[in-house]
Amino acid sequence: MVRRTAGYLAVLLVTAYLFFMYNDTVLSGILVFVLLYPVLSGIYLASAGRKVIPGLHRVPPLGESGKQIKAGISVKNISGCMSLRYEFLLTVGNKGGEKRRKKRLRGVLPPAGEETLWCRFETEYCGIMEICLENVKIYDLLGIFYRKTRWGRTAQIKVMPEFRLMPLEVSRRTREFQAEAQEFSQQRRGDDPSEIYQIREYREKDSLKDIHWKLSAREEQLMVKERSFPLGCVVLIYIDYRKEQQSEAGFSKLLENVASLSVTLAEEKVIHMAAWYEEKNERIVRWRVADEEDACDMVWNLMEIQPCRDAEKARICYEDAFRGQEFAGVVTVEGTGMMKKDGQPFDFLRL
Repeated sequence: MVRRTAGYLAVLLVTAYLFFMYNDTVLSGILVFVLLYPVLSGIYLASAGRKVIPGLHRVPPLGESGKQIKAGISVKNISGCMSLRYEFLLTVGNKGGEKRRKKRLRGVLPPAGEETLWCRFETEYCGIMEICLENVKIYDLLGIFYRKTRWGRTAQIKVMPEFRLMPLEVSRRTREFQAEAQEFSQQRRGDDPSEIYQIREYREKDSLKDIHWKLSAREEQLMVKERSFPLGCVVLIYIDYRKEQQSEAGFSKLLENVASLSVTLAEEKVIHMAAWYEEKNERIVRWRVADEEDACDMVWNLMEIQPCRDAEKARICYEDAFRGQEFAGVVTVEGTGMMKKDGQPFDFLRL
């Protein structure tokens, strides 16, 4: 605006100089037009200021780490008689991050016109990327003066990490670890008396306690009940995300490690639980993961996590949430992405 105003004043001075140097009717008309131009521009901008309506409904909700994201910014001219010259200011950056890139989009819309401006953004980190439409400028007919309108509209894109299998050894103890659950295996038997896996004929060394007496009397031969194996969460992945650890790179690493660990456990058929502290509601969020789809859903929701400011309160909530509950192993993932098993760092994870 400063350069445009300076340019206008320079034109005004040159026109005034020529008017006094040469007595010409054409110069008189030009001088009058230049003098009245700010007034005419103000009237035009007062009418056209809010005739351009932008929209972010063509911004995709999902992206992948390391790949470009193509987003569309729709622009509509609601005036039926004026062509409008506009300029948008977009800022792009990860939620909670300090760095935000700026992008300006310019164009001209005919009366009642509509178009979509497509932009491409690089995804350096995974997490929530925010595209914010800060303001829009509407220029007058000669592009000298403009009217700025603040919009402050934001669209979010969840940039998912790459789900990679990581080196992991699952011990026999973990595979056979029985945790309390409401769901039972249909492929393997166990020793939970609350659910029956199958009923079969009596064999030697079967316990008399497992004989199904009513069915045995009906079948006129001894029948035995095999107990079910409970599908409880045997491994806990706890996300310890604190305010002092908050950074774009650290949070991206956290998501990558949680996603890789969860999908690897799912591939190994190890049912596990992911949990994190939700400071807003002072509770522990728990997510049961049995397969890859559950792992994707868990990471999608984990992106909404807010860094914890009160570590002591988080610890108390954690102890209350898991009091009396046992796991074959607990893996903690910190805000920097560092992973620890039962509180100790590791080079190779063995559960």
